[in-house]
Amino acid sequence: MEYNRNKAFTFIELLMVVAIIAVLAASGALLMRYVVQNSVYIPNKLNMDMLASDALDIMIEGDSQAKGLRTSRNITNIQDYQVAFNNQNNQSVRYRLDTAANKLYRSINGGAETLFPYYVPMGVTITDKNNKVFTYYDANEVVTNNPANVRWITMTLIAQTGSGSFANWEGQSEQTSAVAVKKFQ
Repeated sequence: MEYNRNKAFTFIELLMVVAIIAVLAASGALLMRYVVQNSVYIPNKLNMDMLASDALDIMIEGDSQAKGLRTSRNITNIQDYQVAFNNQNNQSVRYRLDTAANKLYRSINGGAETLFPYYVPMGVTITDKNNKVFTYYDANEVVTNNPANVRWITMTLIAQTGSGSFANWEGQSEQTSAVAVKKFQ
């Protein structure tokens, strides 16, 4: 008599297959979450890098409306959150960080303050580091509070969406730049 046995998985083999699939699915889900999170975080981070860089560039080099700190004739007012100066074109320019609204403003020749960079999206804040945006140095590279002695200015800005954390899928950029104030005549 021939014994005809059906070929099938045993219960233990079935459990092993399910366990292997579960391990692969869990690791795949973690990898997929990381990839998706990076696809959101990296563009946010790049946008914040561009925003902070553009703001520093406008303050240092200027734009079509006014020349920046690099072409200053004299510094007229210095504070932790603002700087005022006269440039080569005899324009009076003031850059100010509004710490309540976390936005950068510029005033030219005493006119109305305008937001810069002009393309700051909703939900983006620009803040300072250590309670100051501007640090002023004299010719001996010592911190000074006298506008007439300023020869070097460092600026630090932090641009971020929300809290800026990777875990919340938000972006943040901290950038520092400096400019020598030559005081053109």
